[in-house]
Amino acid sequence: MAKKTTDITIDMLETPPLSTEETSVDLSILQKATEYGVDIHSLEDAFAPQSTPITPEQTKPEEKEKKYWQDLDVNLKDVVNLLMNSSERPIIMVCDDKIIYLNYAAMQTLDIKEAKTVINEPFLSLVVKDDWEKLTSNIGEMLTSASKQQIKLRSPKGKIIPIDFHAIYLPDSNHFSFILVGNHQNKPTKPFFNNLYDDLTGLPNFFLFEDRVQMAVNNENYKDSRLPKDLIAVIGINIDNVENFRKLRLEDFMLKKLSNTLVMSLKKNYTIARGLKYPFWILMPDITNGYDLEIEIKKIMELFKEGIRDNFTTHELLVSVGVSIFPTPARSAKKLIEQSISAIKEAQNNPSSSFVVYHQSTP
Repeated sequence: MAKKTTDITIDMLETPPLSTEETSVDLSILQKATEYGVDIHSLEDAFAPQSTPITPEQTKPEEKEKKYWQDLDVNLKDVVNLLMNSSERPIIMVCDDKIIYLNYAAMQTLDIKEAKTVINEPFLSLVVKDDWEKLTSNIGEMLTSASKQQIKLRSPKGKIIPIDFHAIYLPDSNHFSFILVGNHQNKPTKPFFNNLYDDLTGLPNFFLFEDRVQMAVNNENYKDSRLPKDLIAVIGINIDNVENFRKLRLEDFMLKKLSNTLVMSLKKNYTIARGLKYPFWILMPDITNGYDLEIEIKKIMELFKEGIRDNFTTHELLVSVGVSIFPTPARSAKKLIEQSISAIKEAQNNPSSSFVVYHQSTP
């Protein structure tokens, strides 16, 4: 009996046997191909370039944008100089239970004249004793959950001010530090009309200043003719770089600081007043001679050279000062003020001089 032989060809090796049963294929995974950067049309082409897989950051750009600023390192000095100093919210920085910084709004709220009087003092010295336990018990929650807590502070004069504070933790491996940010304080309602004094600085306003100039002139005009007439000087002051203070939101701070400096530095019989177009006016009666007047003007100019200092920086003051003198060339209160304004304008247009004394030739 002849043996049966089987011939196997190369084609048969490369061709899998056909199945007689139906094979079920799950194609749902292809629906997610694009999420993994796979081009379906290139699957059949072995030489097609493979697309780059999409990373999670690329698929969710909005999440990356949200987290970007949260992970940035920010220089605290920049935040203090640009934001905290000029903020209307009272802000106090505490390190190891001691005050290391407070902004102008906090000083104003607590009626603190100089920051150095409380720097490095225990923070609890500003807190009403009844609230000590409340603060120490809740500071942890304030730092971790952004919760708000009302704390009653006591000013150096004994006034009690309740303030709602949020707390911000300052990462520091050597110290326990945090920032307390208070809510906006309600400002006192201004009177509808005050015809005597400026609301911001407490100085006489311009209308009262005009009246005092007139009284000073009348006093010299009606003086006994046997007595020598004294000089009267009217000085108008313009702050040429006031825009710099406005940008830093320090204009009110500058005006208050400068008004206090002028009042404390000049003679008590002088009148320092707030103006309308020009921020400050000064009336100097009873000047004996031109030499004494020159000394007084130099004293004022030196005050401006000192600039305005806040907690960290001294801000330059650029001023234009106009001076008019009674009885020559001004013969009346109205002329004194008009000629001072002309002198201010000349000083503004004269880069070589920051003050001008009015003469007949002054435009």
